[in-house]
Amino acid sequence: AGWSGKFFAIINVVSGFLQFAVLPQVMQLIDPSTLWRIVPAIVLTFASNMSLNKDPSLYLIAGTFLTMKALEFSARRMLDEMVYVPLDYDARYIGKEVIGVLGYRFGKSGTSLAVSA
Repeated sequence: AGWSGKFFAIINVVSGFLQFAVLPQVMQLIDPSTLWRIVPAIVLTFASNMSLNKDPSLYLIAGTFLTMKALEFSARRMLDEMVYVPLDYDARYIGKEVIGVLGYRFGKSGTSLAVSA
């Protein structure tokens, strides 16, 4: 419990640092649509590196998970909100609900069912 508690605390610290220190600077240089493509590429690179190792260590798996969660909590959440900014109130409210329920929850449930089957 101690190791995982410290690990998730590190995820939160890294995510906070990315969200408040790094991403504001990056967003001045990079278009959001480009960042939408970069974030999955970074996660895919880490996951590919992990999957190509015959016997990956706990630190390699933890580093991949840390990267995935820190980018999800910081960059992806920020980019999600930027998508809804130009919409009117009704479209923003309904769009968030539909994407939140159908896209994220069903997508994660469907993926976990496919992987466990």
